[in-house]
Amino acid sequence: MLILLAAIINQKPIQTLRKRMRWETLLDVSDYQDVISIVYIGLLGIEKEISEECEAEFYQSYRKQLLLYESYKKVDEVIKWQLERHKIDALFLLDSEVTEMYPKPEMAHIRQIEILADKKEMPRIHRIMLDMDYEQREEAMGSGVVYVRVPGVRIVFYDGMPIENKVIRHYFSGSIKSYRRIESYKFIHMLTNEEVYLYRAARMVELYITGKLKIRDIMDLWQFKKVLGEKFRWKAVREFLEKAKWQEFIRQAELLAELWFGEGAEQQYGVAIELEEYILSRGRENEHLDEELLPCEKVRLDFYWRDRDKEWALKQQAWWFPSREYMMQFFPALEKYPFLLVFCWIVRNWRFIRRICTNKCKKAGFRLRVRLLDIKEKLKGMIGRKKDGEEEMPEAAEGDKGSGADPNISGEDAAEEAGPDESSAGTAEGTAAQAEEAGDSPNRETADETARLEETEGENYEELKNQI
Repeated sequence: MLILLAAIINQKPIQTLRKRMRWETLLDVSDYQDVISIVYIGLLGIEKEISEECEAEFYQSYRKQLLLYESYKKVDEVIKWQLERHKIDALFLLDSEVTEMYPKPEMAHIRQIEILADKKEMPRIHRIMLDMDYEQREEAMGSGVVYVRVPGVRIVFYDGMPIENKVIRHYFSGSIKSYRRIESYKFIHMLTNEEVYLYRAARMVELYITGKLKIRDIMDLWQFKKVLGEKFRWKAVREFLEKAKWQEFIRQAELLAELWFGEGAEQQYGVAIELEEYILSRGRENEHLDEELLPCEKVRLDFYWRDRDKEWALKQQAWWFPSREYMMQFFPALEKYPFLLVFCWIVRNWRFIRRICTNKCKKAGFRLRVRLLDIKEKLKGMIGRKKDGEEEMPEAAEGDKGSGADPNISGEDAAEEAGPDESSAGTAEGTAAQAEEAGDSPNRETADETARLEETEGENYEELKNQI
């Protein structure tokens, strides 16, 4: 598999397979090591005896990686846009730019997007992520807040650098605003090449300590080193690694990458071979390797290698069934009647269980009340908006009636619907005006004749009055 990976990422011809390959094992290993996309691309160009079922599984895994790659590219842009829109300063530690290190973007593997933000902005970020249909996931190890979404996109927000080493942590101790801004953004920041290399080295150390270092991590380091080239400030970076006492770890990781994907020059590969066994065995404990690579991290390595399941089981047993000496503090009768210890355990545990259930019920009741209040406020808002809409509708209807613009209303109906002041006028001019607005030409002629007759009658009345 390693020969196949080296040929693909170095764009060289693939050698013909001489030995019979166990494709099911290759599928399992490449999937765990996050290199299945490269392995699948390599298998397309060689002759192989593989079952249809196994080949279909290879294709489905490869297709899943392609979907993830496309999703991460879109998610990366959307999150940057959202943070910029809400004016939240954020530093992108790891993003989708890893795809630029490989000959083809689909060869890369994006494990997650990591973002550093101010602690006070975390509640706003939480609301933004929930609005985008992300789900928060609790994880036992890790200091970040993890958000996930279909088809497997992982976004991790940190309120502090996820690095334990004091030297490297001090190097990244500046405020987020002090980092370089991404072009066309005011609040989105990025790392320089030197900072990216140091951060990747720090993440590899964390993965090694937790037993999760994989072939993909060594490959990414190799590709990133090739992209940087000789003009990179290697001397300054080496000095920081030496201060952090990580120089041997990074040297052996680079040596292993050279052995796997490079020309394989003659060097001492003793420790690098042990590191290879550690990665291929999926993080099997090796105390000699720990002392050689990270002697300054012995305390943390011991912490992670402890059998926590066994320790937790013993603690639970001691908590539920404490010793007689401890129980005598609460049950003095045990001093004279030690055979009552089992009964005292039952009484004590019953009290604890009752108290725990009571607290959980109180918390559930509080959450329910908060939820009901939220629903009540939403209903009030909906009812208020509905009432406002109903009030606006009659006002609009009255405005339409007052304008008299409806062509279906005749002159007589308009006169009846008019107010008292308008109907009391009762003049022929009002009738004629209403008929004219209605657009009825015969009614308009009749109104004109009525007006002329009333004028004639008015003149005759004045003449009769003068004669009298």
